[in-house]
Amino acid sequence: MNSVVIGVGNEFRRDDGVGPAVAREVARRGVPAEISDGDTVRLMETWEDASLVILVDAVRCSPGVDGRWHRTTLPVHGPVASSHGFGIPEAVELAEALGRLPGDLVIFAVEVTDVGFGLGLSPAVAAAVPDVVNAVLAEIRQTS
Repeated sequence: MNSVVIGVGNEFRRDDGVGPAVAREVARRGVPAEISDGDTVRLMETWEDASLVILVDAVRCSPGVDGRWHRTTLPVHGPVASSHGFGIPEAVELAEALGRLPGDLVIFAVEVTDVGFGLGLSPAVAAAVPDVVNAVLAEIRQTS
């Protein structure tokens, strides 16, 4: 199975960099991975030839628990929001309308609260990265 992990986020906005942190770690382990700013069209271009796409992104929940993460197969439309203005939900809707959705799309969303300017993840979010990496690698092994 042709898979790609896409870490969505901005590493200069503290915990919003959790997606790129996970992508870098899975790439270090030999898994194809990309970092994305979440732009709708670029997301679709990145997943174009993949049959399994795993997206990792920061989300804000109310109430939220920094570092708690969730696995879902499709984004929830409605009050759940990415830390980006546009991004995964819009990319999925557009890809669906254009018939360009990947065969399998799995999303790992990590709850965050600190998306202010700066480098580095908060301790709670940084502590979640190894577990999310392991879950992503297990997902790939399970579907291969």
